[in-house]
This record gives sequence, structure tokens and C-alpha cells, in this order.
Amino acid sequence: MGFDQLSNVWTAVFPLAVLLYYFFRKKYVTTTISSTLFWEQSMRETKVSPYLKNLQRNALFYLQMAALLLLLFILLRPFLPKDTVADGHTVFIVDTSASMSANDGDLSLLEKSKVKMRAITEEHAGESISIITTGKEPVLLLREETDERLVLAAIDKLELNYEHEHLGRSLDFVRSIASQAGADVHIFTDYLDRSLFMESESGITWTVHNNERPLDNVAIGKFGAIHTADGTEAIVKLTNQTHSAQTGKVIVSNGLNGEKLAEQEFSVDEETDALLSFKGLPELPAFHVRMEVQDDYETDNDAFIVIGNESTEVIVDNQLHELVKKAFEAIGLTVSSGSINEMTSAKDHSMIVTNETSFLEEGTEPILLIGRNDSTTEPVAGVVESSNDALFTIASIDDVYVSALYPPFEGFTTLASVDGKPFIQRSPRGDIIILTDVGLTDWPLHPSFPLFFWSSMEVLRSGNDIAGTFTPNERKALLTGSGDEGIEIFTVDDKYIASYQAGGNFVAPSKPGIYKLMDSGTERYLSVQLEPNEKSVAYGSSYILGSDPASETEKEEGKRMIGWLFLLPVLLLLLVEWEVQRRRGYPN
Repeated sequence: MGFDQLSNVWTAVFPLAVLLYYFFRKKYVTTTISSTLFWEQSMRETKVSPYLKNLQRNALFYLQMAALLLLLFILLRPFLPKDTVADGHTVFIVDTSASMSANDGDLSLLEKSKVKMRAITEEHAGESISIITTGKEPVLLLREETDERLVLAAIDKLELNYEHEHLGRSLDFVRSIASQAGADVHIFTDYLDRSLFMESESGITWTVHNNERPLDNVAIGKFGAIHTADGTEAIVKLTNQTHSAQTGKVIVSNGLNGEKLAEQEFSVDEETDALLSFKGLPELPAFHVRMEVQDDYETDNDAFIVIGNESTEVIVDNQLHELVKKAFEAIGLTVSSGSINEMTSAKDHSMIVTNETSFLEEGTEPILLIGRNDSTTEPVAGVVESSNDALFTIASIDDVYVSALYPPFEGFTTLASVDGKPFIQRSPRGDIIILTDVGLTDWPLHPSFPLFFWSSMEVLRSGNDIAGTFTPNERKALLTGSGDEGIEIFTVDDKYIASYQAGGNFVAPSKPGIYKLMDSGTERYLSVQLEPNEKSVAYGSSYILGSDPASETEKEEGKRMIGWLFLLPVLLLLLVEWEVQRRRGYPN
């Protein structure tokens, strides 16, 4: 046995102080005196001399000394030696995707994983443990923590982040931190295939804890809605992943206040799909679909959507500069050149980029107008001044040189100007108008050139009250006009979620649903949808790969702390001391 805190030996002064106190205490004995003449002599003989042989012994003395010595013993942190793996390192990789919310019996897959992690932590008490959660960007919650209480607290706080697990990235991250010293890695997920592991990884043991039994699941595979002349039409695709026919009910609700709009009962055969159509729904910005069915995975029984123009096809007028088409191609859109007739036929389902002013009054969707075919330019000199509009959140145009401008449109909002004359305008319908030709500027030489067209398409597609559609925790540039004020995210029930100082730093909420975005007093809506690969729950056998690090690592002498075993005896001694004092008091 050894002591881990010999520096605490100074506390021995406390029992020594009690010992000295008992050396010099006076002892009084009841004595019959025949005459007062002998009183002084009798008192002198009863005084205690400062010698150990005259130490006054009583029950309280022994109890107090025993309690103090035990406390001193505990403060020295006694331990017993034990054999441990030198530099043992256990790593938990925890899948926190939506599929881990599926229920296997009374517990979800994540809760069952927590139970296993707690057991492993207690088994490896005193050794270093790291915890990593999955996602597009793996998160290191703890690194080589040896305090068992902190590890258990971190395990208890684990929650779902609903995004796809991307386990390959987590494995690469573990390899980077454990390639030298080795590690015992435990992976908790619904299913991980062996093909993701390398054949030779010395020093690392992979223990994969899979979901080992199939779970029943019926999912909303797809949910789409579009505004038509007769109202809103919605289509719901149901996917039965079980081995038996399933029946249930689908309810369509207002995504903002939860009001039920329509419902249908369904029956879908085993391992097949079914389509349900809802027509004549009101024209709302957001919808929520709920499927009521008996299965083990409820998260994919809900779907959410906000309705904006989601078209990715752009038709650029063949009369415009070739660099305009190149800019749209650079931002990943499907671009084609078209004549006036081709643009006219596609104006209701494609984004139109032209200089034909007649399109400002045609179609149902706003357009991007570059220049004017009904007027001529006038020279202009000065710097560009832009407003605090969402259009310029990503692409600043203040350093662009413009040599000439077309006349502005009356009644349109000016977003940017040159020498006090309108340069970029927005119509009441939402059209964006650039009052110059690309060839009359040096704009293509600036990085803001393609970024401005990306911003324009985002504004035109989403509309004024729609912020877009996201996946859980998706990082995406968001067009805002808040400037330094930032933006705030709330649920539709006005529960605060997060704040962001700039649209470029925006991270979508993790839980699927409809959310409100407050931007300079303007309320906009966004939806968070599950990724398609999170609408199923996989299963498979658990397995172990790699060599055991304990077999390749030298043993070292560890410490098994035993001080806590003496806390109960100290408490019992104090209770007995109290009882002795209560019954007998101090000796007189």
C-alpha cells in the first residue's frame, strides 16, 4: 500500500493538539476531607504532571484520536497497486444522427448506447477517455479525460444533432489522434460496414456496437407542394420498409400555427411505396405533414416545407454579354441561352435574365433585368453607394466602376446608386434591375461579379418571406439586410434558438421543423428537413477489428484508491463520540 498525497502529512498537528490537551488537563476526584487544613495539600496532589505515564485516559479521548487519525489517513490518499495498460486510451465515437432516435424496446438506440458507454467508463476507471460525436464536422467533446465523473456527465449530456453521421470522417479524425499511441475505439451506431476500415492499423482496436435487430419503419420519403391557380397542391410519398402491409393516416397542417387542413388514410404493401395527393389547400408559406402509424422510428414520420421558387434553371437572353452566362455557370446553375420566344414560354418555371423591359409585366415570377432595350445610356462619374440590403450581404459592389447608366424606373426602390443616380433597383413584384450593361463597367474583374448573381438568384427564388430550405446543422451563406444588428432564429412558437452576427456565419437548427428568422424587423421562414439517408434504420451484427492494445503494450503499476472506504468508519466514530458525550458528559 502507498500514499498519493504525502504533502498532507502536516495535518497530523490536529491529533497532536488533542493529545497535548489531554496531557495537561486537570483531573478532579471526589474526596472526603476531614478538615479544611488539608484542602490545599489535597488539591496539589490531584494536579496532573506533564508526563505520558499520567495521561488521563477515557472513552472520549480514544474516540477523538481515532477519528482524527482516520481523517489524516484519508487525506494522505492511500492506494493499492494494480496492473494497468500503460497510457491506455479509450475513445467513444457516438452516432448522434436522427436514426439513433429509433426505439429498440423501451429505449432509443442512443440511450442504449449511453448505457454501454457508462459500463465501459466504470470498467476503465482512472484511464483516459475521449468522446467524439459524428456529423459533417466531428466534434471532440472530451480528450483523454481521466476523471470518471466528468466522463459520465458528458455521456449524460449527449443529444441528437439529426444530421447524417458521416462516420468515415470521424474514423479519419480518430486515426489522426491515435495513430502514435494507439487506442481502444468503441463506435456506437445503427450500422457501420467493415469496408470503411483499413486492413493494417496497428495499435488501434475497433469495437463496433451496431443495432443488431431490424426495426419497423414507415417513412415519409418525399413531401412537395406548389401553388397553382386552384390553390396549393401537395404530394406525399410514403415508403414502407417493413415486411408486412401497413395502414395509417396522413395529416396536412398549416406549418405556422398547426391548424389541420386535410387528412387521408393509407394502406401500403410490404417494402413498397405509396403516393398521396392533396389538392385545394390554401396558399400558405409553410406546411407540415404528420404520418400516424405504428413503427419504431418516429422522427421520419414528420416532414416540413416552405414554398418558394426552387428552380435551378436559368435562361439568359442571347442578346446579353457572354460573361453573364459564365457567371451563372460558375455558381452551379443550369444555364441556357434563349430568344424572346423561348423566354416567354419558360417564364413561369425558369429564372429569366434579359434586357427586355416587357418581361417586367409578364409571367408570375420576378426576373433579373440587365440594361434596358427601350432607352439609351448617359455618362456618369462617381463611386457606387449601396444600401443595407440582403442583396449585398455576400457581394459588396462599392469598388465597381460604372461609366454609364440607363434612366431609372419610376416607383421602384433604389438599392444602389452612382453619383446620386439609381444603379440597381427593385420593383414592387421583386424584380431586380441593373441599369447598365456589363460592358460599361469593370465589374467582371471583381470577385463580387458571380457572387452578386448568386445573391440575385437566391432573392428571386425565395421571395421576400422565405429564407430557404436547409438540412440539420447545415452551414450556408444566408442573405440578410441586418448589417451589424445580426439575425435571430425562433421556432414558430417564438422560442429563441440562436443569433448570428452575419449571414455568412449562419448554421441551421438541428431539429427538423419550421423556424422564423428575424432580420431587421422582417420576419422570414425557413424549413429544416431530414436528409434522405436518415429516413431508414439499418442493422447488423456488432464486431471487433484490429489487435488488442493491451497485448502490445507493457503493463505498468496503477493505483486503486481506497481512502473512500474509511469515510464510513469516521462517521460511525463521530456518532459514537456524540452518544458518549450525551450520556456521560466530561469527567469531573
